[in-house]
Amino acid sequence: MKNRLRKSFVNAAECKHGGKVQEAKRRLGAEPLDFSANINPLGSPPLEELVSRELKQIGHYPDSSYQGFRRAAARFVQVDPVCIVPGNGSSELIRIFAEAVLEEGDLAMIPTPTFGEYENQSQLAGGRTERLAIGEDGLPPLRDSDLHRAKALFLCNPNNPTGRLLSQNQVHDLADRCEEAEVFLLVDEAFIELSRPEESIAQLAPSREYLFVMRSLTKSFGVPGMRLGFGVTNPLLAGIMNRAKIPWSIGSIAAAAAEYLLGCEDHLTRSRELIAEELNYLIPSLKNLGLDPLPSQVNFILVNIESAGLGSDVLAERTMARGVLVRDCQSFGLEKSYIRVAVRGHEDNERLIDVLERALRCKD
Repeated sequence: MKNRLRKSFVNAAECKHGGKVQEAKRRLGAEPLDFSANINPLGSPPLEELVSRELKQIGHYPDSSYQGFRRAAARFVQVDPVCIVPGNGSSELIRIFAEAVLEEGDLAMIPTPTFGEYENQSQLAGGRTERLAIGEDGLPPLRDSDLHRAKALFLCNPNNPTGRLLSQNQVHDLADRCEEAEVFLLVDEAFIELSRPEESIAQLAPSREYLFVMRSLTKSFGVPGMRLGFGVTNPLLAGIMNRAKIPWSIGSIAAAAAEYLLGCEDHLTRSRELIAEELNYLIPSLKNLGLDPLPSQVNFILVNIESAGLGSDVLAERTMARGVLVRDCQSFGLEKSYIRVAVRGHEDNERLIDVLERALRCKD
């Protein structure tokens, strides 16, 4: 049978993610504290009233053009609604982008370490992928000859899992180079609202032919169960991608929530303040445990654990046994030397440090 299936699908590897709360709950018999998924530590603005109201419309299909969502997203990033591509989370947007720009054998370049779906979705679309090591400045050292070999380039800003934020000027310069080389550039700004949104290049995208910028409501507004995101690009590419989407991929409740959430900018301001405070607590606390956390400008921290003398898989298993999930970063290509931890509220963060201390002392 396999020889009759699309080769890129048959050969696809599993893309591993964090946030496996239900799986851990079945093992532990109780819900763990999840530091493996990078969600807004304040959670979401209140949605109960909205959900109750929208349930009355559940017998109707959603508006497949998502005009309300597109207008709200356009106001949020100050572009025209015709430049917006609504998505069922970032994963759908990455997939549509890959399918739209990559043909069989086209090369997609991916800085590493970074989010695994860029490589996964590129390969599912039939493309070839090439990983590029990130340099000291936070960017891959790309020569013009490298760009001319590629059809697409992916960039995560702030980068997952390193927590590094590039400046608007750095990304703008890269977008200029990609435009000149006619290389499609996807800039994933899933976490920028929880970092420094003024460094976004979303407003540049409508005037460029080869630039696609993504935002995630899932991360920013703490609604991973709703799967919400949107892309910003030029009207031509936006129209093509909107036509390529699966019809009604966003449910009516989620679409209504998107319109509401994109008006809750005060919630994001409070979230950034909390994240900054808790980074000031977590990074020194992790260092006091003998670990080496990387500098972070967002709501998660990549932690080098080599000094602990045990692998990331072992440490993740020990913390889970104590009711706390951390992210084993082997799937990012970092072998067993790193874990990633989210930034949560102060009480939760104190528990993380306590559990890590006990897990590191454990002799089993």
